[in-house]
Amino acid sequence: MVCSNMICTAILIVIYCVTPALVLKLCKKVSFFGKIGPILILYILGVIIGNLPLINENTFEIKDSISSALVPLALPMMLFACPISLKDMKGLLKSLILGIVAVIVSIVLGYIIFGKHIGAQGPAIAALIIGCETGGTINMASLQAMLDVPSETFVLLNSYDMIVCFLYFIFLLSIGIPLFRKILGNRSTTSSEKHEGHSINSSLMESMKSPYSLLKTKAGWSQVWKILLFVTICVGLAYALSLLFPESWFMPIFILGISTFALIAALLKPVKKLSLSYDIGLYFIYIFSITIASMADIESLHFKEGLSIFLFLFFVIFVSLFIQVILSKIMKVDADLMIASSVALINSPPFVPIVVSAMKNKKVMVPGITIGIIGFAVGNYLGFFIYNILL
Repeated sequence: MVCSNMICTAILIVIYCVTPALVLKLCKKVSFFGKIGPILILYILGVIIGNLPLINENTFEIKDSISSALVPLALPMMLFACPISLKDMKGLLKSLILGIVAVIVSIVLGYIIFGKHIGAQGPAIAALIIGCETGGTINMASLQAMLDVPSETFVLLNSYDMIVCFLYFIFLLSIGIPLFRKILGNRSTTSSEKHEGHSINSSLMESMKSPYSLLKTKAGWSQVWKILLFVTICVGLAYALSLLFPESWFMPIFILGISTFALIAALLKPVKKLSLSYDIGLYFIYIFSITIASMADIESLHFKEGLSIFLFLFFVIFVSLFIQVILSKIMKVDADLMIASSVALINSPPFVPIVVSAMKNKKVMVPGITIGIIGFAVGNYLGFFIYNILL
């Protein structure tokens, strides 16, 4: 029986590590799957794998260990790519602030309307939503660990998020762009030539074109140990910091500590040169996605009871968009920058090139991605703040 469990564990680990690579290859070769996106595909596969009785008996602990370990590893790697030069970014910062304010206002309004229908998990769900809508899945995962949210709730919420974000993106690409251009105008407030050199880690732009290509070279693999070294330092310092607080505060201090030390590390020249850190961190998120999804028991996912959560999420995403439009009109932020910043915060930075292509305005590419990365950096702090305000 022990041998059998060990075999099942080994099989699961191989599946979790290899499947994202196969899915990425599939998304690259088949446009249909590319439009769906790797994370949604991995979630579907994870739920299927997690409900196969032959290889899932007595494996919950190993799944929990894997998912718990991946977040502290992925978080600093992705934050290492965070831009820290704010020179000539007045319009960018204005749009970023307006986008974050819009999400916060919509979260508070949504909680007032739907919070009583969600129950005791309301504040935690609000925290996960604001973390996700300002920083993506990694922030939602961090906050899930921080606030001890059940994996079933996490999977349900993240599944709803992908559905609503898909509808949001379709709305933008169909009627949103011409509508908002008519309302806000289409002035050029930034220049990609000015920002391309310092606004964002240039490797992040390249990685979106050809992810993990550097891993095919010796130079790429030479970065891996340096990335792991800096990650270990950030995690170690965060752990040491958490020891100064009561045990009940361990996870919040640990996650926020990792975020803080990673952002400090991003200032260092050796870290700026680690062009693979974002790609590797993102791959860990892919592994996390299939792992956490495999922990969900379909029988325990009460979609009917989760209707209020779906409506809460739908309200936040679309109301925040229209609040941002109103604020952008008042503060004179043009349509293309507003749309790029909204997509970066709601959908995450990798979606910015898609909407930029639809708008045919490359000048907002780098500012949009930069806004998404900064939003990703502050998402954990916002989530923890909202949780304590609503608690």
